[in-house]
Amino acid sequence: MDSAELQMRLQQVLAYRDLCRHVRRSGRENFFFATIFAIFAAMAWQNGRNDFILLLYTVFIAAELLIGLYKWFFPSAEGVLFDVLILLAFAGLNGLVGFLQFQIGIGPNPVLAFLVALMLLGAWRQWQQYRLLRVLFAERPSRQHLRWFDDLVREIRQANPQSDELALDLPTKPHLKAKLLGDLVFCVDRRSGDIQFATVYDFHIERDPVDHGTGRRPARLRVGDYLSPPFEIDDASWDNYQRWKRQYPPAMMQSLANDSE
Repeated sequence: MDSAELQMRLQQVLAYRDLCRHVRRSGRENFFFATIFAIFAAMAWQNGRNDFILLLYTVFIAAELLIGLYKWFFPSAEGVLFDVLILLAFAGLNGLVGFLQFQIGIGPNPVLAFLVALMLLGAWRQWQQYRLLRVLFAERPSRQHLRWFDDLVREIRQANPQSDELALDLPTKPHLKAKLLGDLVFCVDRRSGDIQFATVYDFHIERDPVDHGTGRRPARLRVGDYLSPPFEIDDASWDNYQRWKRQYPPAMMQSLANDSE
């Protein structure tokens, strides 16, 4: 694929991965609401409520935990929709219980009312999030593109600049491994796996011209407006970088910048 298509695919996959990460993180809310459900169950048990109500609460707790696990392993907008449904069902059940208590002369329980309101508020928030995610997840990359992306990340993290002329080892903080793909450079954080990419016209390495005999000279990485602290770059990475830069003279780089705008 050409550079423009490659950049589009990278942006699509990165956006999709960010969405999946967001949905996975939202699974922590499921454990929070499961705790709230457990509080309801404890209140019902202390008030001597019948076994059927306690069984329903147990089902709700288990369902909330399973939804959290589902969102972790299968992140999607549908997982958030499940949140909406279970929160509404739980609020409806406890609203019905509160109404029946009122019918037999038991006064309103302010704690119960607060927790039901909390469930309804949570359901509304999750519904708004679901509507947004449904739009964002509509442009999902294919499985083939996801496999290609994962293979590329694995290749970059394992690449050795001495044997791969397209690889860079940049011991910045954080430590980056990079791959030069046409006029794009694809960077992976060795520790966290975070990913970013830049174009040849806004990715620059500035190196100390003095060789102190160690094979590594102080350098700084500049990406757009970001300038890294000094780090030592090895000769193989520096040679690969210079070879890559020589393929794009200033006039061509200016043309690429204008095209991207």
